[in-house]
Amino acid sequence: MRTTSGMHKTFLEYHQAYDHRMNAWKQEVLFTWQWWFGVLITIIVWVLWLFFRNRDSSDRLLYAGLFVCLASLTLDNTGIQLSLWNYLKPFTPVIPAYIPFDFALMPVTIMFIIQYFSKRNPWIVGFIFGLISALIGEPIFKLMGIYDPVNWKSWYSIPLYTVIYVISHKLTLRDKFKQLI
Repeated sequence: MRTTSGMHKTFLEYHQAYDHRMNAWKQEVLFTWQWWFGVLITIIVWVLWLFFRNRDSSDRLLYAGLFVCLASLTLDNTGIQLSLWNYLKPFTPVIPAYIPFDFALMPVTIMFIIQYFSKRNPWIVGFIFGLISALIGEPIFKLMGIYDPVNWKSWYSIPLYTVIYVISHKLTLRDKFKQLI
């Protein structure tokens, strides 16, 4: 006779919760104005990037942008799993993080800031970016009914945004890549 382990039971409960999430997403999120806002913001920021990027630095900036996507997605999912915040209008029910922010708004904004302010002190620029993102951006998304800071204060985000910016800036300065064979 096979007994059900705690991990297997949790797995089954997770799938039941996912089914509930999928149904709620279909009824409460899909095609709402917040969902369409996510679609538009994703498209608009990447179109702006295509037209206004420094073509000579595209690869370097995209390298930093990829880091921003991964860091942002990882931190977002961690915050959701730890019940620090939640997204009430997620772009997709499959990924709990807010995809338009993690894969468009955050990386493209940082790439533009690096492009135009690369000669400035990255800690100061990153801190200003952190202040604006945390104290203006997050409350706007909260007012829009997209973001819910359950156990999180906006000012907690300032050092996270700052460090993500500084690391991204540092990545754009790398020039020690060897040719692939």
